[in-house]
Amino acid sequence: MPFYTVQGRSNYYMEFGKGRPVLLLHGISNSGRAWGPQIPALVEKGFRVIVPDHAGHGASGFLNAPFSVDDFANDLEALLTHLGVGNLDVVGLSLGGMIALELALRYPNRVERLVVANSFDKTATAAFQDMAEGWAQVFEQPYGPIIRLEQNWPSLVSPAFQKSAEGLRTYQIWHGIAATVDGPSLAHVARGIGTFDVSKRLGKLTMPTLFIAGGLDRMSVPETSRCMASSVPNADFVLIEDAAHISNVDTAEVFTTQMLEFLQKV
Repeated sequence: MPFYTVQGRSNYYMEFGKGRPVLLLHGISNSGRAWGPQIPALVEKGFRVIVPDHAGHGASGFLNAPFSVDDFANDLEALLTHLGVGNLDVVGLSLGGMIALELALRYPNRVERLVVANSFDKTATAAFQDMAEGWAQVFEQPYGPIIRLEQNWPSLVSPAFQKSAEGLRTYQIWHGIAATVDGPSLAHVARGIGTFDVSKRLGKLTMPTLFIAGGLDRMSVPETSRCMASSVPNADFVLIEDAAHISNVDTAEVFTTQMLEFLQKV
């Protein structure tokens, strides 16, 4: 069954392919379905792809208290134990990138390669907490997750993608996901992730690391990823000029190529 239990909560995940494990971590209010553009290419290249829905997201169970990046990392430790996974690669975007950084810092000898896209090394700021509180208040409204998606879709993906056939299909799928997700759970996530700060610990990352930024991203601006890359000893930085915040979706081909080239380096 594609579920595992942590402290009485049921979390959902899927697996694809066989080979070297790679964990794909999605952003806030999204689900593992966001990694659909990358899964076939990873399977074709011989990876065992593990795609969870974070607690309070997608098909995973509801939350009844604020939930931090540490809490998400604890859940993923339980998932990897459940699956018997030892060493692995980790790819995370936005919130998923924050969780990926936390896992890599906890297990520097276990995470072999790390990809962090459109993300942050610090949310413990008044500005971020104010922004996240705004998200939480929207999530708590009736049909809040749909309201937030409709408000934020223009900033999540590029204008060109929004007008494309794939953009229309993606919007329909994500709208349906937002219609079924639990708004109060997402509010608990928004309020829980505002204490994250690994900015002074990035230099401890020794594994090869790739930071990806989108030239059109106004949430995690490119300079954020560029600065993180400069703090990590063995890091590369890639700017996808035409990408907005969800760069693995709106510029999927470029993102997938960069990710695979990095993960397959000798």
